[in-house]
Amino acid sequence: METWEISLRVKYDYPFIEISSRYPGARISMWCVWNREMLHVPMGHENLMEELEEYAKNLNLTFEKHQRSSDGIVLTMKDSCEVLDSIWNIAERNNCSLVHPAVYLDGWGYFKIISFSENDTKKLFAELPRKGPNELLSKKVVHIDAVPSNIWVETFFEQLTDKQIDAIVKAFDYGYYRSPRDITTDSIATSLGITRSTYEEHLRKAENRLMEALLPYLKIFRAGGRKREEMVTSHIEVSSLDA
Repeated sequence: METWEISLRVKYDYPFIEISSRYPGARISMWCVWNREMLHVPMGHENLMEELEEYAKNLNLTFEKHQRSSDGIVLTMKDSCEVLDSIWNIAERNNCSLVHPAVYLDGWGYFKIISFSENDTKKLFAELPRKGPNELLSKKVVHIDAVPSNIWVETFFEQLTDKQIDAIVKAFDYGYYRSPRDITTDSIATSLGITRSTYEEHLRKAENRLMEALLPYLKIFRAGGRKREEMVTSHIEVSSLDA
C-alpha cells in the first residue's frame, strides 16, 4: 500500500484566506489541537489582529488566550471546523490526514496532507475544485515507516539553507553544544575554511529558524490539557489496572 504526501495551495471562501489577502507577506499559521485552534500572527500587524478578533466574534467564538511571543502573537480559540467547511473537513471525508500547521498567506491556504491510498487521493482531488482554485505543489510516495519522521523533519528543517544545516551539524559534531564547550566557533570556522563571522552568521540563522519552527509545538505542549504530574498519575493508574 502506497502512502502519499501531498502539498497544495487552495483559494476559497474562508476567513483566514480572505484576511491574509489584505496583508501581503503576513504569514498566519494554524494548528488544530483537539477542539482548539492555535494561531500565530507575525509582529507588526495590529490591524490584522483586530480583524481576527472580529472574525471570531462573528462565529460566536472568542480568543481564549492571547500572548505575545518574540516574533508575533500566539492565540487560541475553540475549533471552528464545525462552523466552517474547511480543508480539514475535506481531508477527513476522504480518509486523509492533514499535517499541521496550515499556512494562510497572500490570499491562499497552504496545506500538507497524508493519504493512505491512491483511491482516496483521487477522491480528495475530485472534491477540491468545488472549493475554488487549487494548485498541486508536490506529491510523492512516502514509505509508511518514514511518515512520522518525514513530517516532523520537513516541518522543522524546510526553512534552513544547506550552509545553515552544515553549520549547526558541525557545531554539534565538534562539541560546541556540550557543557563545558569542547570547541570555539573560530576553530570550527577554520576547519571549514571560512571566517569566524561568516560561520557564526550561518549558525545563528540556523538556531533562530529551528527555534521558530519548534516553539509553536512547545507552546502547545505547555498550554495543553493536564499538568505533567496528572499525566504521570494517570499512567500509573492505567498500568496498575493492566497488571
